[in-house]
Amino acid sequence: MTSKIFIFLSLCIFFYTCSPKNNRLEDALIQAKGNRKELQEVLEYYSKQPKDTLKYKAACFLIENMPGHYSIKEIPLILSYYNEIDSVAKLYDFPRHKKDSLFEIISKKYENIQLDYLPDIEFISADYLIKNIDYSFSLWQDGSWAKHINFGNFCEYILPYKITEEQLLDNWKEYFEKYCIKLVNQIYCDVHINLANKACELVNRDLNHATQPTLKSEPMTVVGKMNTLANVPYGSCDSYAILSLAVMRARGIPTAIDYTPQWPFRSLGHSWNVLLDNSGKNVLFVGAMSRPGEPHMEDHKMAKVFRRTYAINSDIEDIYRLEKYIPPTFRIPFMKDVSNEYMVIENISINIKNKNNHKYAYLAVFDNKEWQPIYWGKCKGNTVTFNNMGRNIAYLPVYYTLNGIKPAASPFILTLNGIRKELVIDTLHTQVLKLYRKYPLFVYAELGGRRLAGGQIQASNDSLFQDARIIHTIPNPTQVEDVQLSGDSLTFRYWRYMSPDDEFCNIAELAFYEEDSISPVTGRIIGTEGAFENDNSRNKYAAFDKTLLTFFDAPVASGAWAGIDFGREITINRIVCIARGDGNCIEPDNEYELLYWDEDFWKSKGKKIADDFYVKYDDCPTNALFLLRNHTKGKDERIFTYENGKQIWW
Repeated sequence: MTSKIFIFLSLCIFFYTCSPKNNRLEDALIQAKGNRKELQEVLEYYSKQPKDTLKYKAACFLIENMPGHYSIKEIPLILSYYNEIDSVAKLYDFPRHKKDSLFEIISKKYENIQLDYLPDIEFISADYLIKNIDYSFSLWQDGSWAKHINFGNFCEYILPYKITEEQLLDNWKEYFEKYCIKLVNQIYCDVHINLANKACELVNRDLNHATQPTLKSEPMTVVGKMNTLANVPYGSCDSYAILSLAVMRARGIPTAIDYTPQWPFRSLGHSWNVLLDNSGKNVLFVGAMSRPGEPHMEDHKMAKVFRRTYAINSDIEDIYRLEKYIPPTFRIPFMKDVSNEYMVIENISINIKNKNNHKYAYLAVFDNKEWQPIYWGKCKGNTVTFNNMGRNIAYLPVYYTLNGIKPAASPFILTLNGIRKELVIDTLHTQVLKLYRKYPLFVYAELGGRRLAGGQIQASNDSLFQDARIIHTIPNPTQVEDVQLSGDSLTFRYWRYMSPDDEFCNIAELAFYEEDSISPVTGRIIGTEGAFENDNSRNKYAAFDKTLLTFFDAPVASGAWAGIDFGREITINRIVCIARGDGNCIEPDNEYELLYWDEDFWKSKGKKIADDFYVKYDDCPTNALFLLRNHTKGKDERIFTYENGKQIWW
């Protein structure tokens, strides 16, 4: 969000919150300035219809909560941008062609487009609001899929005239009225009549067929025209949630967007949709991708979940009134805390340092680079309580100032059983850290470690390994297998890693050490010739190039191996085998720096050039939160504690 928009929001919300709640309608009309006549026309229109008292209340709801909402200003350049996307979408049926063409449009021709925004309260027309209200009531009262919801839910799940702030105010509901209706129009089973869950499932399936969604995490130019968004064959999770919400609401299916602003164990956040089903429960689904109730990212722990609303959050109103600086997470204040619908939660009360008499403090989680505030708590002297927080997460209490966050207390772990474990460093009792990674192992990198399990280190004095001796068998999935050997009997000329069956010998690095050697022994590389799909960058030499992001990918699934002919019989004392992975294991010749959190900031334990597949730091504090950085390359890094000789990631 631009600073211009934030200033506008701050002014209108401050003005809005300084008045008694029963005067909010009048306050909104005052903020409309020259557009007041249009809003009064809406109120007068429904006040003259005695049978439409609910429509009058709906009009009041929209107008009272309109301050703070804004929309994209319709200018020729933005319309040309949308028209060009629509034109390209009509030319190609094959998604790949559309994707390439649209990428050309967005990334080159319009990459520097400057969006301008207008406050809804100052330009929305009476005709637009009246049409939206009447159409929404028709969907609710005369349609098939929202008869089970009450007026309060109708105001949030069906009534709003917009889906997102970055949107053109056009006839999107009328456009999507007949969009993706093929399957839902075929419902004839008596059990499914008026069943919102079934309607949502079928419309979402049609939406999947129509868009063939492809997720894209890189930033892209905003697409704020809803029917144009339907023509873009790729987007973020948020763009698909927005599109699905527009399609569902236009069909009268009561839906909303839920989101977590920041994952507590990695970068970024995530958005998805929920359906208010016939039982009164909010059921998760992924726009254009999954059925209501289908499991989604259940292995991803969350610190906080919010639901996007049209009405302003009264708690955030208070923050705007009492605090001068607002964290980015709460600069659009139309949200509702729904964390209790997703996880076991805990209320946390802590003592804080409050020298500047802040009225609010925040809990922050780490986003791989810095701490991000994700929830608020009202200060009572030197105590603050944070409600409904997710467990098994590392938090830092902070204030928000002109210069960003300022720590308010020590970081802590909220454990799985709801106990708060404060991380106050102990420098009297120190420990040695032996670190093999700088980032946790995620699912996308885990497969490589699984492919090591059952692999063997073999040795022989025969180049054909006809009398091969099994030196070591890797027992479990692992990213780094560091094997210590001893004994003169382990003296051979030929040494190799033999892959388990069906695993294509996927190893990133293989290193053999003689006793007291700090560098791997070199020799002639031997092993299975070739590479999968004849990719020469993935032949056996990749297992010895000291680069973790390259790996051996054999041309055959079984019987593949890689090794070294040392030219003489040698005694190997140590063997390191690193799986195909994400490049976040320690890499020799890279510069690393270990930091630990000391009261209010990260303190360095020094920089080191790694001379092995691990880095070692002596005299480190206990009960500390650590961070390991690679200054040579890469961007992934994650906070951790060190317990019983292992990194515990947070």
